[in-house]
Amino acid sequence: MGLSIVVLVHEAGHWALAKLLGIRVETFSVGYGRRLLGFQHKETDYRLSLFPLGGYCRFSGEEAFREALENRLNSIPASPGDFYHAAPWKRILVAIAGPLANLILAFLLFSLVASIPRQEAKLEPRIILASSQTDQIWPAQQAGLQDGDLILRAAGEEVDNFTELARIIAFRPEERVSLQILRQDRTLNLHVIPRLDPNSGTAKIGVAAWIYPLVDSTRPNSPALKAGFQPGDVIQSVNGIDIQHAAQISPLLQQTQTPVEIQVQTAQGAITQRRLETIPADGVLGLSFRLPVVDRPGSGFIGSFVEGFQETGTVLSTTLRGLKLLFAGSDATKAISGPARLIADTGASVAAGFRAGIREGFLWASSLISLISVSLAVLNLLPIPVLDGGQIVLFSTEILLRRPIRPKSVYRYQFIGTIIVVIIALAATAGDVIHFQGG
Repeated sequence: MGLSIVVLVHEAGHWALAKLLGIRVETFSVGYGRRLLGFQHKETDYRLSLFPLGGYCRFSGEEAFREALENRLNSIPASPGDFYHAAPWKRILVAIAGPLANLILAFLLFSLVASIPRQEAKLEPRIILASSQTDQIWPAQQAGLQDGDLILRAAGEEVDNFTELARIIAFRPEERVSLQILRQDRTLNLHVIPRLDPNSGTAKIGVAAWIYPLVDSTRPNSPALKAGFQPGDVIQSVNGIDIQHAAQISPLLQQTQTPVEIQVQTAQGAITQRRLETIPADGVLGLSFRLPVVDRPGSGFIGSFVEGFQETGTVLSTTLRGLKLLFAGSDATKAISGPARLIADTGASVAAGFRAGIREGFLWASSLISLISVSLAVLNLLPIPVLDGGQIVLFSTEILLRRPIRPKSVYRYQFIGTIIVVIIALAATAGDVIHFQGG
């Protein structure tokens, strides 16, 4: 649903500016395939089509391009109101309007989210080394970081939550990043060189967030529920081994024989034992742990728009930097999500948000749609033929040459673009198949 909204807004941008510049729009379709219903207003057929995923605009005169190819003409015949009759600069503006509409949508949604009071999870940037959970050596360990270190600054920026730390690190592969940390009562300055993770397409140093072992909920029919775990339990030890953070639990259980005695402090302060008769092979008990939350008041009218503009800019910058890393050694089948994985992951995230409440679900859905909208804007502005960016290059070339480009040259240009897009789509689809098969 969110993807459909984003694509529909994109096409609406093309439609609106084409109308404004005097270019006739023959069809504005919600979805693809056979026309189900609709209405005619002036020269435009507004329709709902069979497959309601996104939509498209068809401009007047597009059939003339096919005729020019078939008849081997040197130019595309066009009459006033046709797309190819419009000046190249007008066609450039129409191409830009789609991505611009996506950025405006993201800005408005981010502004709306900023205006609504809410609670947000806020993990302090206290870290656990991935190297302490696996045998792999990560940059964090090589830099001298330790479990429990609190990151105060990274790359010169103040860090107040773990998400901010991950963002700062994510786009700095092979860079020497300065860190200021608090270890017990001492402030230390270290340097770490993040490593590009080809599976995610981002840089990592091998740290996870330090989550305190305070139980928030138990899954139905899980070992934790059968053992009697309750919300508010604090796990203190597993078979006598002290527990400091939640990440210790699963690896420890995988190395422990049953039955397992787990000491907890209940929400009422009592010390008691939870007994596990069986342990899943992956050591997962079916517990979720409570994250710290902070109250965030809604911004005022002006402040919401300022925050929406800043957030859109941040996401745009992040998307561009992420795109750069995609061509720096990432595994495209894993780093690129296709439609199936995007829909599944987005649906799961939104469902999780709505389980926390209607307002929380709406805010989470709005943020996700904003992220997808910015990504679609950036993707469409890539200088790839058949995408908006490729069309901008084509029409700009007409301006530079001061003459229309031959239809055959346009066809070859678009054919190359189609091949590129198909290759990207195949890589994304392969990634989806591998993902859903657990590869």
